[in-house]
Amino acid sequence: MKKFLEKHIDLLKKIPLFEGIKSDELEEMLECLGVVDKTYPKDSIIFSVGSEVTSIGIMLKGSAHIIKEDIEGNRNIVAELLPGDLFGEVFACTRLHKSNVTVTTTSSCEVLFIKFKSVTGICSSTCVFHNRLVENMLQLIAEKNILLHNKIELLSRKTTREKLLMYFSKQIEQTGSHQFTIPFSRNEMADFLCVDRSSMSRELGKMRDEGLLSFNKNKFEIFYFKK
Repeated sequence: MKKFLEKHIDLLKKIPLFEGIKSDELEEMLECLGVVDKTYPKDSIIFSVGSEVTSIGIMLKGSAHIIKEDIEGNRNIVAELLPGDLFGEVFACTRLHKSNVTVTTTSSCEVLFIKFKSVTGICSSTCVFHNRLVENMLQLIAEKNILLHNKIELLSRKTTREKLLMYFSKQIEQTGSHQFTIPFSRNEMADFLCVDRSSMSRELGKMRDEGLLSFNKNKFEIFYFKK
């Protein structure tokens, strides 16, 4: 555990689940929680639709996509996971513990797993950090619901242009800049927005010709919202 902490201490201190927990308490806390550290090569499935999910995943290294497919096989990228991001907590806290999405790595990854019951259950050692963990977990689940609402709002837009503009407005809001780099390829971006890739590319070309934006691969500058 000491070697693990030495390797990841800087990231662990920034993770919202561990907010308010002192650095010198982290080792005791992780041992009490019985965490498991796993590595995955690129293009691995961490868990899939129908999998039993009883643990919270924390991305320590690499990246992954949360993917939802409909009955016809149409793919929607729900979210991208980067170092420090949590996943699986929503399924782990339900009665069925069943996933309705697939989590697939987009690079080699290292993931820390924590049993959900270890976070919310009564600790026999009465560790002082458990109450704080529960508070943090409730806040994270509430924030995840807000993100889900934002995604539903985006998908409710009727046209490809409306979806693109809303997505770009969220990127500006998150980065604080009209220039930003998105984490998706064109195919992945189309999957995220639930639009046809060719139609999206044509719309981006039209918006560029109209002076609304410029782009080079996944780097964008948006002029539309400066008006």
